[in-house]
Amino acid sequence: MKIRITIPKLKTIVITFISIAIVGSLSGAAYFVPKYLKEQQQTRDASRDCVHYRDFLLASDAWEQEGDTDQAQGVYALAIHHFKKGQCTQIH
Repeated sequence: MKIRITIPKLKTIVITFISIAIVGSLSGAAYFVPKYLKEQQQTRDASRDCVHYRDFLLASDAWEQEGDTDQAQGVYALAIHHFKKGQCTQIH
């Protein structure tokens, strides 16, 4: 008993297999890539630069509440510097 696979059947099998592989790869990427990017952002947000960014932002707000806008602007500029350097999540 021989199994005969003709060329059209073989093409159908190959196309089906490739289609399933592509759909599986895209589904896996859709699930794992956002999770990976979120973990990377959390790691960056825990960095020293991001901690300084949040601290300087709070200090800037405190100086502004005190009425010293020049000091507040200077501290705010430091906060922005650390924000850009650390690629932090924006809260300002």
